[in-house]
Amino acid sequence: MKIDINKIKKLRNITNISIIECKKALTKTKGDINQALAYIKKYEKIESIKKSKNKTKEGVILDYLVEDFGILLEINCQTDFVTKSVQIINFGNKILKYIIKNHQTDISFIRKIFNKERIELIGILKENIYINRLNYIKGKFIGKYIHHNKRIGVMIKSNVNNNLLMKQIAMHIAMLKPNYINEKDIPINIIKNEYQLQKKIALQHNKSKIIVKKIIEGRLRKFINNITLYNQKFLLDNNKTVFNFLNENNMQILKFICLELGTNIVKN
Repeated sequence: MKIDINKIKKLRNITNISIIECKKALTKTKGDINQALAYIKKYEKIESIKKSKNKTKEGVILDYLVEDFGILLEINCQTDFVTKSVQIINFGNKILKYIIKNHQTDISFIRKIFNKERIELIGILKENIYINRLNYIKGKFIGKYIHHNKRIGVMIKSNVNNNLLMKQIAMHIAMLKPNYINEKDIPINIIKNEYQLQKKIALQHNKSKIIVKKIIEGRLRKFINNITLYNQKFLLDNNKTVFNFLNENNMQILKFICLELGTNIVKN
């Protein structure tokens, strides 16, 4: 059966699916656009059930920032190709606007609200799509950094309104990935576990107690410096720590959030 090209174009404009799929739907329904739409919806649902079992190892980190509220959202998919599609970006941005407008940050609720559109998107893109995580931050002064490949995003809350400095610190966090702001923020069990580990390693060297103690203290200090923002060497100037840089600019970091594909960091 020959299908009118104008009907194919019209169906494509409505559904945004491929010309081949539009032609297939119209052929199955003998050229009836309304029936073709019903066929496509049924097909999309079946496809989404099949695709929902596929692993989503790729994705994008999207952001939305208003005056005193910032959000990072992770949308996952199966391939790097789909991460670059305008459809997935638009889908993520629509979710972000909904969150801002409705002050809704419950990820389970968000998944329910947007599940129908997610299913439709699976039908269009032909692979599984998953609304994975969101993190948010509130404060008077918020800065951000989103890596160009959208695989990592950072937002920070500061005590000063300086977008450049906040972006530099956010970039540092994205690259060096501290777990905490200060040493005092580290849970005591993390310190104890690392101490026991370093003690076990140091005792294998058969050194004196004084030397063993110094080895443990040195390695524990290095561990703390590596996981705390303030004690790390500043990304843009290795001659000073982040704390030194902030102190020179009368700046403090009150909280930061970081989303990276496959990880999750929220610290204050």
